[in-house]
Amino acid sequence: MKPQHIYIELSGTSREIGLKYGREAKEMIHRNLAFYRTFFKEYARMEWIEAKQLAQSFIFLIQNSAPDLLDEMHAVAEGAGVSFEDILTLNCRSEVIFARPDGCSFVGFLSEHGKDGHVYMGQTWDWLIPAVENVCVLKIQKEGKPDQLIAVEAGMIGGKGLNSHGIGVCLNALSVGKGKIGMPLHVLYRMILNTNKASDAIEAVAQCDRAGAGNFDIGTASDYLFALEYTPDNFDVIMSEGEPLCHTNHYLSPLFAAQDTFKRDLTDTFMRYNTLRREVKKVNYPVDEKTLFGILSSHQNFPDSVCSHEDPRDPKYKRFCTIYGIVMDLTARRIWITDGRPCEGKIATYALTKEV
Repeated sequence: MKPQHIYIELSGTSREIGLKYGREAKEMIHRNLAFYRTFFKEYARMEWIEAKQLAQSFIFLIQNSAPDLLDEMHAVAEGAGVSFEDILTLNCRSEVIFARPDGCSFVGFLSEHGKDGHVYMGQTWDWLIPAVENVCVLKIQKEGKPDQLIAVEAGMIGGKGLNSHGIGVCLNALSVGKGKIGMPLHVLYRMILNTNKASDAIEAVAQCDRAGAGNFDIGTASDYLFALEYTPDNFDVIMSEGEPLCHTNHYLSPLFAAQDTFKRDLTDTFMRYNTLRREVKKVNYPVDEKTLFGILSSHQNFPDSVCSHEDPRDPKYKRFCTIYGIVMDLTARRIWITDGRPCEGKIATYALTKEV
């Protein structure tokens, strides 16, 4: 079956990359903009024109820290035939409103437990059901930067993925009920993937002005696996010492437990975290991508399960579910991504290298 998401290979300058991305994903970008106009109005009581005005506040920081990514946004807008402000707002959507983070469940294994000594990690991404129509997988080759393979929402320049140095990044949405003008997380994704070792990946998040809260799950082919939890004001790093690493949508670091506001609104985070912890104790080593997809397909506590299913009684724009599951082999620089929920088994494979 042909996947619903699209795959685009991009190379060259920031402008060349952005133009081709905008042109090839034009229909999806327009559909994604329409989705977020409705989203902002329904959930934040905010008109799109107001959201675009708020997004302007983030330009200065992006220009200072990642000007090439701002150039990409301008070119994406040109290629798709929309305004730069539209594309900027998509890339700042998590920061323009801080009240509606998305859900997800993450699991990772270091080389001692991976097939052929490989490092594996993966997650589900839970969001509003219309988002399933707007997923792009991008292969990006830019001079002076590591090659990257990422899954994004159409029009966004950053997302979950890996690079040619074997750095992989996933995300768990978290909240402390506040935010500030700072680096948007979709730009931070790319800043992490522009690094070539674990300490530099931490530095990319630790040394910037962070707009909001969250957790980046970061793994490396050199055998590091850690959760980088952060707020606008501080961060902490929880490193695996060989054990599988699991994370959902509540803080694990004692530094932030008292500030955590999202756990009140998404109480199934505790069930999903417990499910993951129990599942990893039952797996047979060594693990591979099939093992991870098996874990990510769990329906324990259905429908608010690791593999989440929507409630058909809700209006379409309010139906939450797992949009996709993604698994990465950091050693082989390969990703697998589902077209819809992991339990449905529709999986596409992409790799940065032809031979692994």
